[in-house]
Amino acid sequence: MEATNNMINNNSSVNLAKNSVWQQYGITGEQLLNNPIKEIPCILTPIFQQVGLACIAGSSDTGKSSFLRNLCMNVVSGKKDFVGFSINAIHRRAIYVSSEDDEQAINYLIQKQNSDLDISPSDLQGLIYIFDTENLLKKLDRMLEEQPVDIVCIDAFGDIYSGGMNDNNQVRNFLNQYSQLAQKHKCLVIFLHHNGKRTENQAPSKNNLIGSQGFEAKMRLVLDLRCDTVEANIRHLCILKGNYLASDAKNESYKLRFTENMTFEDTGDRVAFEFLKKTDDDDRLKYEQILEYQKEGLTQDEMAKKMGFANRSSISRLIKKFKGLSQ
Repeated sequence: MEATNNMINNNSSVNLAKNSVWQQYGITGEQLLNNPIKEIPCILTPIFQQVGLACIAGSSDTGKSSFLRNLCMNVVSGKKDFVGFSINAIHRRAIYVSSEDDEQAINYLIQKQNSDLDISPSDLQGLIYIFDTENLLKKLDRMLEEQPVDIVCIDAFGDIYSGGMNDNNQVRNFLNQYSQLAQKHKCLVIFLHHNGKRTENQAPSKNNLIGSQGFEAKMRLVLDLRCDTVEANIRHLCILKGNYLASDAKNESYKLRFTENMTFEDTGDRVAFEFLKKTDDDDRLKYEQILEYQKEGLTQDEMAKKMGFANRSSISRLIKKFKGLSQ
């Protein structure tokens, strides 16, 4: 009986693999193993995948829109990298949907950013801005049918989604349309989203996002952009979710410099998420870490580097703040 069942199972798998209907709607494990992919193709290696949904979130005035504009300008103009990560553009084209800033505002903002980037106007022919979001999905589909792009940025999610933010099924169904769009046209769709009020006082977390868990669940990548607790021109890019990334990429921020012209530069430093909160409790945690480093014999300059500070002044500030309290 067992031998008969094995024969049936073996014959079934062979027949199914050869059946044209099955081949039309699926792919066999054999085909997958015979065509190995060693790593996920990325537009910005290794963070942004080439195809699917992603989001960048954060509190107000952290520079989320500036980050996405900077990314698009670098991709389209043919620059080799962005904030320390290699760009692998296929088409050198991007679509930016702006629901919050009109044409005049965008004109001013990209002129300002280009003061740093120094991109020739002709090199941005492949960057298209959309300001009218009515029937957006249909417009995007028609545009992508005509010309493929690497990235579609939607700024912001809350302006194009009219349903209940906490309605899990409604959010997922809405985003599923954009997931299908990304898969159909082999591009990355990045949503700009917002965190809840006062979440900047908490450690980076997916739970800080406004709305239901359905939003985060549909994203392959979730980033948080937040201000430094000490230095006004420093931002922290935090990977909160990355389905294709190793865990060590999701424990520390990538420390970026936010310039006067609203562009981003890599500092080469990373900071543990636990050091990114604004509360006194967090400052005390940092102070306790300083005490441990003192026992190890580290200098204040060495401590500053390990903790992601620009210089030793932040170390001195924390020592002065807590030294009297601990005596």
